[in-house]
Amino acid sequence: MTVIFAVGTSLIIKNIGDQIPLATLLMYRFMLASPWLILFALIVRGRKAFHINAKRTMMVRICFGCAAMALWFLSVRLLPLGQATALLQSSVIFVTICSPFLLGERIGVYRWSAVITGMFGVMLLTDPFDGGFSIYVIFGVLGAMASAGLAILLRRLGRTDHPFSLAVWYNGSGSVLLFMFVFLHPGISMTVSQPVLFDLVLLGMVATGLQLSITSAFKFAEAVVVTTVRYLQIPLAALIGFLVFAEVMSPIEIVGGCVVLTSCLVIAWREFVRSKAAAAQGQETG
Repeated sequence: MTVIFAVGTSLIIKNIGDQIPLATLLMYRFMLASPWLILFALIVRGRKAFHINAKRTMMVRICFGCAAMALWFLSVRLLPLGQATALLQSSVIFVTICSPFLLGERIGVYRWSAVITGMFGVMLLTDPFDGGFSIYVIFGVLGAMASAGLAILLRRLGRTDHPFSLAVWYNGSGSVLLFMFVFLHPGISMTVSQPVLFDLVLLGMVATGLQLSITSAFKFAEAVVVTTVRYLQIPLAALIGFLVFAEVMSPIEIVGGCVVLTSCLVIAWREFVRSKAAAAQGQETG
């Protein structure tokens, strides 16, 4: 469901295109998803729906989340759907790079090799050799970096706070901040046409499904399994981009996507091996 909702979100963003300003698109995305998330949080947590412990980390998460979403929306707008999705999924490479410094995790030779290979794949995804290079790939790469920072923050927040409460505060804060930004800039229009409004309402519902499904997935399944399954977004997004928008990735971009996918799978496999070894050691110690 996470894969379906994520690709659905990209599809709606691509369909809206540049019919409305990016800030207006983000504002409506946050505002139309917030009521659903508040409802689900109240059902699941009751009076504790709005309780947050790590308030400072949550503020940083809001900044990273808004930046990552803005860059993701930009890359989907301006790049082929498959290429934008592959660049976004490369965030696991940047998470692995930052983990020793920010989370104190030890990275072995297998994962470092996968990181180096994955970075080469990211370079191929930008298609610098065949005249197909687009300056817009910067948004995709920066979006992957911001998503990596967001993933590290979510790991920390997951130790202290409930994911539904985090989602409520994130979307509520994003709604207020983006509404103020759009309101204070008269050049940015809030009005949208009826067809676009329909897409925006649908985007709010799909975005809600995405947040709830991914938090549920991480709750009931191992993180490495969830991460690995999410890589299905790359071929699925490329296929939908071809069928719906007639987008064709170049051979170099396809090779780069495959390299990124393989390197991320190696990283996920090593994480799985480490988790099993740590669990076995814990049982022996117990």
